[in-house]
Amino acid sequence: MADGRRVKSLGVFYAHPAADSPREIEADRKDLEEYLREQFHKKLGAHASPAIGVTSGRKEHKLTWAGDWEKWQKQIVVRKHATTGDIRYRMFVVPGETCGRATAAILSLALDAGRKVVLWDKDEKKLHRVKEVQPSDPDDWTSGFRVITS
Repeated sequence: MADGRRVKSLGVFYAHPAADSPREIEADRKDLEEYLREQFHKKLGAHASPAIGVTSGRKEHKLTWAGDWEKWQKQIVVRKHATTGDIRYRMFVVPGETCGRATAAILSLALDAGRKVVLWDKDEKKLHRVKEVQPSDPDDWTSGFRVITS
């Protein structure tokens, strides 16, 4: 989990599968936000915990995609908050052990930038640190990449 003592707010990028329905994505986004809030409250206490804001990949795509996948993937990792100028996403969360090409690129770029990248096991209610993302079938753009945890 990211260290919430250093920031007042924690922007989280939720890297869900593109095939998920808008209803599933929103339900999972809310569950993740609540789970992270509870974990920080347990670790730091309610007053010391950062404000958690989870943004789905679909919402980020609708807001910022401008026709170039590679540019968009890089932009997500380096994006700054419009008001504060702080890094927009300090934590990246993927809900499964496989992911598509765009998600793999985003997670790899986040790891390279030293950002927290975790696999969220929704059933077990646990986060697992991601070490790397490896291609298993790079021709499969929807699930051809594997998330490796420690």
